[in-house]
Amino acid sequence: MPATLPQSDRPMIKLTDTNNTDSKQPSTETPSVAVEQPKQDPLSGSKSELSSKEKVGGFIAKGNTKKKKKEKKKKAKKNKEPSKFMRFLKGLNYIGTGSYRRTFIQNVGLMLGAGLNLMDSVETIAAETKKKAIKKVIVGIVDTIKQGTPFWRALKDSEFFTPYEISMVRIGEDSGNLAQNLAYLAEQEEKDHALRGKIKTAMMYPSIVMVLMFIIVVGLGMFVLPNLLQVLFAMDVELPWTTRMVILFTNFMQDYGLYTVPGTILFGVTWMTLSKYTKLKVVTQWIIFHVPGIGRLVKEATVARFGVILGGLLRSGVPLVEALESLHDVTEVAKYKKFYKKLWKRIELGDSFASVFKGTKNTGKLLPVSVQQLVITGEKSGTLANTLLKVADIYEKKAEATAEKLPVILEPILLLVIGSLVTGIAMSIIVPIYSIVGTIGG
Repeated sequence: MPATLPQSDRPMIKLTDTNNTDSKQPSTETPSVAVEQPKQDPLSGSKSELSSKEKVGGFIAKGNTKKKKKEKKKKAKKNKEPSKFMRFLKGLNYIGTGSYRRTFIQNVGLMLGAGLNLMDSVETIAAETKKKAIKKVIVGIVDTIKQGTPFWRALKDSEFFTPYEISMVRIGEDSGNLAQNLAYLAEQEEKDHALRGKIKTAMMYPSIVMVLMFIIVVGLGMFVLPNLLQVLFAMDVELPWTTRMVILFTNFMQDYGLYTVPGTILFGVTWMTLSKYTKLKVVTQWIIFHVPGIGRLVKEATVARFGVILGGLLRSGVPLVEALESLHDVTEVAKYKKFYKKLWKRIELGDSFASVFKGTKNTGKLLPVSVQQLVITGEKSGTLANTLLKVADIYEKKAEATAEKLPVILEPILLLVIGSLVTGIAMSIIVPIYSIVGTIGG
């Protein structure tokens, strides 16, 4: 009989049942990597979403990254500042609506002071507003506030309010004194509007005179001078150069007069529009500042606004650097805007008003030496806000006095211009006639 091995030394061969899914493969096969079975949702018994995501792994991560990028782009588009051209187009809708802006600020301040909340105040004003463009702006402000946006941010997004007004509202919200700040802002807006009104009234007289002079010259060139010049041509005499210039002007008006008048009006309107929204304002402002009387009035009004805006912001608690930035943003006069930007940047670096005034050329032409000394003193004593407001009061009174005297200042200049023009035309016609009469008498 063959020898038998002990039971412990026999090789163990395990028979597998093909119907048993839990059985292991023989050890002679190459071991395979186990694949995790899909997990079951304990509530529904279905395959969970997590297991399907695990199968696609990195593709899900990439998809989430793309979604996040798209969301960031959408947010960036919403927060993106509008271009200058879009601001220009939007600004055209707001021409002549400054009174509505002042009324809005005044009414909101009154309602808040009376105890109404901000939302009810703005909704009440929106319901009372009849002008469509302004109503659309106020309704937009209401919708923005309902979304949880601060009031100052809603005003800024409307592109209807000035940086000065936005800064005053912002500091009022932050400090809890919104009603008081709006009341003060409304008061300063009224003063500024009154000063602007006096400037416009003072400039109305010279504007009317210039328009009438243009109409008279065009009428002479198209209807009167042609008949008189026919007499000179019939005399067949040598004409002086002034007469020849009048003849050239008359011929031009006869040939192109119908195009000259509307063309001049269109040119004036285009010039005024471009002067408001483009760099052409530098040329226009340079001309205005060099007109006798008018230049002085505009300078005094600009210094007064310097004191009102900067002093008002500082008194309300706005930091000096932020106040100077708002002053720069709200200023329309190009050379003052450039000066305020330099002042803002230097103060931000830690310089004092004294060092900036001393290191800037032609500072005395922008701010009088007396104003500079007051500002420096106010900075040293810690009473800069009150000092600036006093400067504003002084120069507002000066501007008002200059506005009252402006017609008296401009009247002799305008009379001199008109008299020279009329005398030149008259002499151009009379001199040839007298020369002929003298020849015949001799």
